[in-house]
Amino acid sequence: MLTITDGGSLSRALRMPIDLRLKRLLIKRRDQLGGDITGQARFVIVQPGDSPDALEAELGFSILQNPADGTRFGDPDFTPGWEWIEEHGHCFELAFIMTDDGFAHIVLIENSQGVEPELLRLCQIYVTVKV
Repeated sequence: MLTITDGGSLSRALRMPIDLRLKRLLIKRRDQLGGDITGQARFVIVQPGDSPDALEAELGFSILQNPADGTRFGDPDFTPGWEWIEEHGHCFELAFIMTDDGFAHIVLIENSQGVEPELLRLCQIYVTVKV
């Protein structure tokens, strides 16, 4: 799992051996946020081998649970708690805005072998925008 919270951690991530398409998406989002993500967004990249529990520990909430009503993915009444989800082919991008100040938690789930199947299934079922 890779967490990006500011310009320094973004620079380090861009030097890592991650998918070039993911790097381009991170640069695009940084530019859309005016060049500095500090205080505006936190990006969490879910990679092969990362568990839902580890993601929950990193975020402080579970993407598999609706924060308003407590329903979990798989429950018949479950609805996701994100603002939006996009499929980019190589990854899914989920945006969570949990506070009134607009701070965003952006979860990027790599669409690849070894990524937790439950996370991929969640994305595949609820994705509405394919880029």
